[in-house]
Amino acid sequence: MSPRFVLLASALSGGLAFVACGGTTPPPPVVVPEPEPEPATEEVVQAPREAPPESGPARDIAFPPIERVSLANGLELNTVRSAQLPVVYLRLVVRSGAETDPANLPGLASLVADMLKEGTTRRSSAALAEAVEFLGADLWTSADEENVHLVFRALSDHLDEAMTLLAEVALQPAFAQGELDKLRRRELDRLSLQTKQPNYLARRALYQRLYGDHPYSRMDTNPAALRAIKRTDLQRWHRAHFVPGNAFLVAVGDVTPERVQQAAERAFGRWRGNAPAVRELPALPERARREVVLVDRPGAVQSVILLGNPGIARRDEAWVPLMVANQVLGGSAASRLFMDLRERRSLTYGAYSQVGERVGVAPFVAWAAVRTEVTAEAMNAFFENLGAIVTAEPSAPELRNAQRYLSDSFPLQIDTPGKISGLVADLRIFGLPDDYWESYRTSIREVTPAEALAAAQRHIRPAEMLVVVVGDAAQIASELRAWGPVVVVDETGAEKQRLGPLDGDAPAE
Repeated sequence: MSPRFVLLASALSGGLAFVACGGTTPPPPVVVPEPEPEPATEEVVQAPREAPPESGPARDIAFPPIERVSLANGLELNTVRSAQLPVVYLRLVVRSGAETDPANLPGLASLVADMLKEGTTRRSSAALAEAVEFLGADLWTSADEENVHLVFRALSDHLDEAMTLLAEVALQPAFAQGELDKLRRRELDRLSLQTKQPNYLARRALYQRLYGDHPYSRMDTNPAALRAIKRTDLQRWHRAHFVPGNAFLVAVGDVTPERVQQAAERAFGRWRGNAPAVRELPALPERARREVVLVDRPGAVQSVILLGNPGIARRDEAWVPLMVANQVLGGSAASRLFMDLRERRSLTYGAYSQVGERVGVAPFVAWAAVRTEVTAEAMNAFFENLGAIVTAEPSAPELRNAQRYLSDSFPLQIDTPGKISGLVADLRIFGLPDDYWESYRTSIREVTPAEALAAAQRHIRPAEMLVVVVGDAAQIASELRAWGPVVVVDETGAEKQRLGPLDGDAPAE
């Protein structure tokens, strides 16, 4: 109890006793002590803050060495030792993808990839899933335009079992009719949903017009093809393309090249077959001026805008300068398109651009979704920025920020064995040298403003760009004529109307 409350209690008890005895002398006064003075504090004088030191230049990353060897049958093995975790990633890549689909059966390669997980000649779909789970492993299969990928992740102690199971999946698929029927139904349901999405419709229309008769134009399958594909079609495609001379294997993890080679010899050593003949692909359509394709969605409250032109092959030496130029233009939320269309003009939640990665010529694309009533304003903004990126060199701060973004984000792409296996696969797919990733950050930082401009001028062509808009034609078709002749199609791609450009030609970039 504090001294003040002790004195108060004492005084009250004394007064009460005096009254009880009948006395007349008043009680003593209550004494309240003065508060004790607070101790003096010294004034603290803070030294002025110093700016943190400038970070040094980003150093190149020592990409782990790749041990390459080929089996007698021609299957190439690529082993990377990564002992940070007791796991191994096995990635089998078959160098055939959607570009090899028959013209009347688009999506065949993708169906083959999906069916690989649905059972082998030795195990049903359920038994295969159980065998993978028993190892505590994971299995993925996929197909893109140019390759089929099979990826198996397991503990490195289970390398032999994992390699054996991977070979069984790759070389002994059952293509069971019951599983194919189930996959067909799932794919038809997926297509039914996808074809209601404006982004999907825009990409499909862009690829069809951009690539014409080239296989890259087939972005996806279609219901007619799905209904027509038979089990024998899958078997025939698999037999023609799953051959050792048309494939390579990447193993990354806590394993040695000797162990990988021994396991691969046991699992894949008897694999035989001749590599498929190299096909001559048709030339891409030539476009001397802009064209606008409007996919009509009556009543739509938004317009999805997608612009593109054939860009660049991944192994082209101008790919890195073009990536830097694209980063300035629309590679992230700090780039010109985003800052202009969203931050300055409030037209969209986001606007971006991208350079594709393919063995052949990949597309350059830019895109955004905007309110219907601001479609024309957004188009103006797009072409202002596209014109600027091919007219003048990027400023020093823009170039520096773009290079820093691309360079500093690269370490995040090699922080796991799975990501490393993907980068090694890219080296083989695109025909890049083994030391490519070691000097990748330096090649980004050494791009000059003049090189970025030259790459943009060569591979970004606003005057010849294909413009695809998915939206309400009744509200926006006429105003889109400012950027070239307009072809109006329905959601299936059937032509509904053609509109000529406005007087003269599209506005100057």
